[in-house]
Amino acid sequence: MNIAYSVPISVKGIVFEDDKVWLRKNERGEWELPGGKLDRGEQPEKAVVRELKEELGFEVEVADIVQANLYQIEKSQDESKGVLVISYLCRLINRTDRFEIESEAGKAKFEKFSVEEVEGLNMPLFYKEAITKAFRLLSKSKN
Repeated sequence: MNIAYSVPISVKGIVFEDDKVWLRKNERGEWELPGGKLDRGEQPEKAVVRELKEELGFEVEVADIVQANLYQIEKSQDESKGVLVISYLCRLINRTDRFEIESEAGKAKFEKFSVEEVEGLNMPLFYKEAITKAFRLLSKSKN
């Protein structure tokens, strides 16, 4: 008998401004890409646009999917078996500067970093890889 493997899905936005990427410091003291889980019946691209509006106050459009990664957070209540993290490169259209500093996940801090600075941050390796890949995609599109 084959039992389906079920995990939550989280969408993350990679947003560059002035060649720096916006990151969120989470309740575990790690830096991560801003975003969150899908609402029931919501398409992933719509979810990342909604999440970036809620968290950063940014109006964005999705440029490209960058990475999908199964990430396991051992001490998490709903992600101990893993969470599928889908990262998208997003173009910043407009910003309101209304950052969400308190959310359902706890207190948050937002800051932007250069790709070089990201290497030294406390964050999962797959996020660093996604940011580097997105920066290369962005650089190619500018040329």
